[in-house]
Amino acid sequence: MDRRRNRTFTRLAAGTGLALAAVASTTAPALAEAPPRDRAAPSAAALPTFDFGDCPALPAGADPDRWRCEVHVATGEMRLGGIVVPIRPMTITHAEGPLPDGTTGQVFGALHATPSPTSGGLLGVPGLPERAPLLGMNVETKYGGWFDFLSHGTSAGGLDVTLALSGPLLPKDCSIGTAEQPIRLTMTRKGPSEWISKDPPVLKGTLWDDTVAVPAAGGCGPLGTVLNRHNGLPSPGGSNSVTLDGLYTFKTYSRLGR
Repeated sequence: MDRRRNRTFTRLAAGTGLALAAVASTTAPALAEAPPRDRAAPSAAALPTFDFGDCPALPAGADPDRWRCEVHVATGEMRLGGIVVPIRPMTITHAEGPLPDGTTGQVFGALHATPSPTSGGLLGVPGLPERAPLLGMNVETKYGGWFDFLSHGTSAGGLDVTLALSGPLLPKDCSIGTAEQPIRLTMTRKGPSEWISKDPPVLKGTLWDDTVAVPAAGGCGPLGTVLNRHNGLPSPGGSNSVTLDGLYTFKTYSRLGR
């Protein structure tokens, strides 16, 4: 396997069904231009279904007119060591708004991701899972317990995740990163966000991180050593990348009826 090629950062202009949050998260609308008044709304088929069912409860004293629930839907690609995996539609939901003391508050809602097959399976060999299904491996992104989606310049904030690994030969607790030692994504906006609809309000943008460090997989039983060796894990920052092509929308809590 050409390990050097697999470690080279590649931007994937994937089509969007979610389209970091998440992570995960094309952040705050204040950082994009106001939606154009003459922009025609795209057809319903052009937009994903945004589900506000995971909007978290508001903090005590929060004003529902000034707090909004934000839903991010993203696709993209992860290159982690020798693992290359497409990100199938992933949805991240959170809320933010002013707290009674004047600071900005954030509350996490949920992260939902579909398990995605890696191109190289357990042994990191492209095409291997098609030839030997028993050696296939899926990656599912899960929330790691911390997030900060407040944007500063080109920074789009960050998100801790763990990656659950599954396959015919892997035990259920096999993962990269744990609740105690998650993977921290520090996302950067790739170009400006773009308003694609004003009703509903929808923005489009790309986020990426090529600084993420990736630990070795753990909890994988006797195949753990083989998995790590053949997939280049652990892998230091600068050798990996995550790209998210996302769509983002929001509603105030007063519009949600909460």
